[in-house]
Amino acid sequence: MRSVFLSPDQYSDLKGRYAKFNEPWTPDEVEELRRMAADGISRADMSEQLGRTPNSIRMKLQSLGLYTPKPAAKPWTPLDDDALVKLYREGASFTTLSSTFGRSENAIITRLIRLRAGILPERTAEE
Repeated sequence: MRSVFLSPDQYSDLKGRYAKFNEPWTPDEVEELRRMAADGISRADMSEQLGRTPNSIRMKLQSLGLYTPKPAAKPWTPLDDDALVKLYREGASFTTLSSTFGRSENAIITRLIRLRAGILPERTAEE
């Protein structure tokens, strides 16, 4: 069964790397996937051992209720940006900023860099 979304070359490449690419899951494979998940096997190792793409593994785990994707990061608002810059200029630590905004320290640092570099889109008066 060929995919309508991939060129023949792309399909052949994926089929060469993942033997079970674009094939239905068998009950035995589903049971093996459940066992692997219970044993704490990484999704990358599951993919390799089952001959399926990492995305196929993730989607099957999700459909079985064995994986819940992280929610998308909440967007920064203009008020968040202003408060972040103010607290940073007042000397708040990254740990404090992380706790205050409910984001990782890496997210705080990345946002400060983007604000300072001026690479964010200009805001309109309505924002």
